[in-house]
This record gives sequence, C-alpha cells and structure tokens, in this order.
Amino acid sequence: MVDVETPATVGVVSAAAYAVAMVVPYVAGGVPGGAVQTYYTEFGVVGPPYVTVLALVALIVLAAGRQGRTAPDVAAGVALVVGLIVTVLTAMWAFGGVAEVVGSLSTAAWLEYHRWVLLAAAGGLFGGALWFADAIGVIRPKPEAAA
Repeated sequence: MVDVETPATVGVVSAAAYAVAMVVPYVAGGVPGGAVQTYYTEFGVVGPPYVTVLALVALIVLAAGRQGRTAPDVAAGVALVVGLIVTVLTAMWAFGGVAEVVGSLSTAAWLEYHRWVLLAAAGGLFGGALWFADAIGVIRPKPEAAA
C-alpha cells in the first residue's frame, strides 16, 4: 500500500523542478536576454514564467495537504485542477511553434530539449496530484478494512 505522503512529495518535487527548469535559460550561458524573452512569450497562450506561479501554488497546496495543514481532499482537488492547467498551458507552449525558432535564438544545444523538460515536470506535477487524490480516496473510494 502506498503511503499518502509519497504521491504528494512527487507533486511537490515536480513543481519545484518546473520552477528551477524555467529559470535555467535566464542563468545558463549561451542564450541572450532578448532571445529568452522571445522563447518564452511568443508562443502559446501563456508562457512558462507565468505558469510557474501556478506550479508554485500547487507545490504549496500539496505540501499543506501532505502535512495535514489543509484538508487532504481539498488539497488534492486544488492540486489536480492547477496541475492540469499547468500541463495544458505548458503543452500548448511546447507544441506552439517554439521548435522552429529555437535554432535561431541560440546555439546552446540544451535549449532544444528544454521545453520537453518543462513539459515532463508539468506532467509529473499533474501525475503526483492525481496519485495523491487516488491515494486518499478522492478518485476511487478506499476499500474498507476487513473486520
């Protein structure tokens, strides 16, 4: 049986990874400042710098649900919705045409894979929230212990 803290921890770590990965183009070498702005804002509905705020909200909610500071079912519900929004917005950005201009923005080879790292972290956030909701019985009722 899975401990209820493990799924929430997966979501927290994924949200933190999303935030760290979003900052990488700003601090890593090889990408000019104007290119980072174009990379993040010209494609999709909302770019990752703004979506990161939602990921950090999910991090806080999952951590509070894991520690019992918030009702776990409320934390799971909020994290599910926010995780889905983060994943959808990141996917819209990643598939929104940014691939065609990555080569013209910078010669940094890692930039080609950066959007997939962000999408994987967003998927991990949603997956952790889904797993947490399932582990506490929000999605599927927990079987009652035999008497």
